[in-house]
Parts: sequence; C-alpha cells; structure tokens
Amino acid sequence: MVHNSQTDPRVIALAWLKQYGAAILLADIPIIASLFLPHGWFRDVLTFTWDTRSLEGTDKISAYFSEHLKPGYVSDMTLFEDLYIRPSFFPVGPHSGVEVAFSYDTPIAHGQGFARLMEDGNGEWKALSVCMFVADLRGHEETNYELGIYGGHTLAWADVYAERRAKIESEPQILIVGAGQIGLMLAAVCKQMNLRALVIERTERVGDIWRQRYPTLAFHTTRRHHEMLYQPYPPTWPLFTPKDKFADWLEGYVKFQDLVVWTSSQIDGQPLYHDDAKRWDVTVRRNGKLVTVNPSHVIIATGVLGEAVIPVLPGKELFSGSILQGHYYQGGPSYAGQNVVVVGAGNTAIDICQDLWFHKAKSVTMTQRSSTCIIAGETASRNIQRVWADQEPAAVGDLKFKTMPLGLLRKLQQSRTQEMWDEDKEMFEGLQKAGLKLNMGPDGAGQLLMVWERCGGYWVDKGGAKLIANGGIKVKQGHEATAYTKTGLQFADGTELEADSVIFAIGYTNVREVAKKIFGEEAIKRTGEVYGLDDEGELKGSFRPSGHPGLWFGSGEFITGRTMAKQLKLV
Repeated sequence: MVHNSQTDPRVIALAWLKQYGAAILLADIPIIASLFLPHGWFRDVLTFTWDTRSLEGTDKISAYFSEHLKPGYVSDMTLFEDLYIRPSFFPVGPHSGVEVAFSYDTPIAHGQGFARLMEDGNGEWKALSVCMFVADLRGHEETNYELGIYGGHTLAWADVYAERRAKIESEPQILIVGAGQIGLMLAAVCKQMNLRALVIERTERVGDIWRQRYPTLAFHTTRRHHEMLYQPYPPTWPLFTPKDKFADWLEGYVKFQDLVVWTSSQIDGQPLYHDDAKRWDVTVRRNGKLVTVNPSHVIIATGVLGEAVIPVLPGKELFSGSILQGHYYQGGPSYAGQNVVVVGAGNTAIDICQDLWFHKAKSVTMTQRSSTCIIAGETASRNIQRVWADQEPAAVGDLKFKTMPLGLLRKLQQSRTQEMWDEDKEMFEGLQKAGLKLNMGPDGAGQLLMVWERCGGYWVDKGGAKLIANGGIKVKQGHEATAYTKTGLQFADGTELEADSVIFAIGYTNVREVAKKIFGEEAIKRTGEVYGLDDEGELKGSFRPSGHPGLWFGSGEFITGRTMAKQLKLV
C-alpha cells in the first residue's frame, strides 16, 4: 500500500519522531528547538527534574533542555501503539494536527510521551506540544496483578491478606488522611508499588463524605471521566453517577483493591516530624483509642476544600428563620411552603434551588454577587466524551488530557470563546433576561480551567436554567447580603428579601486552613499555596513537593487523582 506522506498520520508521526528521538539522544538543542513551532509547548513530568514543568516557546524550551538534558540520557524513543492509541489526525480550530504517543528510557526510569504536531507555514510538521512523563522507576516498577496462588498453593488468601494488613497497620510507610476518591486512589497506587499505606477516615464508613451530601447530588461529568484507578465501572453503570451509588463504590473499592482503612479515625494532637530520622510521630484516635504510627510521609487527601463558609452578618439574633450552609442541606421536603433565599450561584446553589422548587417551596431566590460561568449539561457531556469516550478505557482520555499543557489549553479555548457563547445561546439569553450575570470563564477560556483555578464559580446545568428563565427560581443579582432582619436578609442596595430560611452555598476555606489545625501554624508556614495554577499553568502545591519534608497534599478531582497519584509516589 502506498502512503502519502501528507495524508497518512502514521507517516507524518514517524518522520517527526525519528528526528526528535535522534536529537534528544544527542542533546542537540538547536535541532530539538527546530522541531517545535515557535509558540509550541514542552511539558515535563519528572523526566528531567523531580517536578512538573510547562514551557512555552522555543526560547524557554531550549533553555530548559540546555540545563537538564545530557547526551545519551534519553534513549530508545519509539512509537507507541495499541488498540486505542495510534497516530491520528485531530482538529485544531479550522486545521488538522497529528497526535502521536511514544515511549523512551532513561538510566533511572521508563517513560511515555505524547506529541501534537501541526504544519508550519512552510508545509513542515512541527510540535505544537510535547509531553514526556515518567511511567515507572527502574527497580520500582508498578506490579500488574498477582497469581492468586500463594506459598505453592499452601496459603489461603485470607491469611496472606491478614499478614499484609498487620504489617501496614504496625509499620506504615505512608499515612493518608482522608478516604475519599483521591486518598483511596493514592493508597491503591501505593499497594501496586509495594508501599505500605494506611488510610484514616474520620467518618464511620468509607463513602460517608458523599452519603452526607444533599439527596439529589449526582456527578456533573460522564462516567469515564470519574472512574477510579484500576477499577472501571460495569457497562450498566449510570452515565451520571448518583452520590450514594458512588459512596458504595468507594466502600467496595477498599475491599477489592485490598486497601487498609481505619474509619472513625483522625489525628489527635499535633504530629511531630524528625528531620534527622525523616519520620513522623503521629497519634491517631481510632474508635476512641489512641494509636501512634511513625510513617515517613503524610499525605493530606481531604480534598481541595476545607470547612464550609457561612459569613458573619449582624442581626443574626433578630432573624426568626433557619440558617444553613449548603454542604449540610438534606433535601427540600422540610422547606415546603417557605420563602427560601439561597446565597451563591454555583453548582451546589443551583442544585439546591432546583430541589427546593420541586418540593414546593413558596418562593426560591438565588442571590448572585458577581457573575457565573454556565454550560448546558448536554454540551458539557459532548465535550467530555470527546476526550473520555464511553467505548474506550479512561486511560486513553487521561493520556491525551494529562499531556496537554493547561496554558496551551487556555489559548485553544480562548480561540473558541464566541463558539462557546453560541453553543448554548438560547439558555444564556433566558438567564440574562431573568437578571443573571454570565461570564465565559477566565480570559474567555470557558468553564474547564475554572476547575483548577478556582474550584468554583460555575455550574453545569441540569434544568435549573429553565426554571430561572420562566421565573420558577428568582434572581437577586449584584449586591451582597449585609445583615439579617427579623424577617429575612438585607442587601447592600438597601433592599430586603423575605426569608423563612437562608442557605449559604458560597464555598469553603482552603485545605491549608484544615492542615494548620492539624500540623500547626509553623509547619504549614513551610508549605506553599495548595491548588490554583502557577505561572506555567501547573497545579500549585498538590501532588508536588509542599515545602515541608514528608508532608504532601493530594487535592483535586478525578482526572488529577488518576493521572497524578502515581506521580506523587515516584517523587
């Protein structure tokens, strides 16, 4: 079969990869730079430093390689293909690019890479982005699966697991605080890398952090997007996972991944780190009893968010109604016949408003201080499934997403700002006529980046927008609540909203505030910011060195956990 070098993505990919691999092997910086577009990006995940970096432009890329790349350090760069991943065309605005996966070795690691190529003005294929990431350290490779027959078929699995559990409980190398999705995926990675990880969880059952949320809560992303490592959902699983169903899945995950979790357990007193021994003294209150463990590392995996926020407003003693933080909302039936004011305009706020309306609250008013980025649920689903296709393993979408520098994603999204406004034009018009103020994300880049930049300020619509447009949910926009009155809330413009109940859905403190209460002010002063994006578009302080030895933060949503849990263990 004859291949046209300009129309066959495999031919294009192999030609570029051959040049790139040769230049990397020789550490020929000018040639490496020439294989990138002038505005191209290079993302390095642990290959050349024990950190994650994203460099934009050939000047920065050249400087980075000049500092960190030595001849012969990267070798055996070859094309990677499997059933789902192969060189292929992908859309870049009105143009087409070629994407290619590859593998490589270094003296200490096995790596994988992913490049996105585009034609320059002269018809040559150059890299729009290249990511190289460590997949395994030599001698510490991740195990795949066990035989399941132990001691020459003389040992029962129950005895094998009991012995392993006892070792983990008595001599944990890693203590993970929090048995949510991130904490459990971290523990699962530890187990596959033969590291002893003990997880502690303050609630009575694994999954209770989800069970305790409002009844109608379901995930806003499709199922491939929010899978757990090593354990995909069955084909009968709902497209949008209900929170109680997911809570039970987490409980099963502990069992089927052979994890060791202490429930009804939390750190008691302030942990002490010994710089000389590189060990912690940590006292855990487990079911009322104190137990001391001495891990080398402690990972805070309690989530990005700290404690739920309720603003302190004057006049609280005058108000005759109820006040609640949205985190503790347990459903609308008890609010039937009431005038309810919901302060906030994000995902939680609109879900609560919709539930209150359905359960026949007398009136439901959402108050919006600034503006909100909103996307229709159908549009969000289409966008997600372009990356995490339902017929493919989540790992395929993860590879494509984690190799995309977020700084580049921002620019690609900015190029389609008007397209995003047009996609949900009818919904936006209805919301604006009802008085809601909208934005299209930071710098017009849409909602996606807000997950990492703010972890709030947006919602994925599941019908609430229509209720706002037709008046079922009222809107009070542009003014903060300043005080309680006897019958409701007063606002900065001097107006008052009558309320039998006020529900605040305005967010949470940062996880560092929780960490201060556990580890003390001085210890947390040594750490940097947690979450948000740095100047290179990389996640701050989470799954990266915190600044304090032996102390780590594992914060983020599912993609972050699946793609970076192992990265943290490699560091």
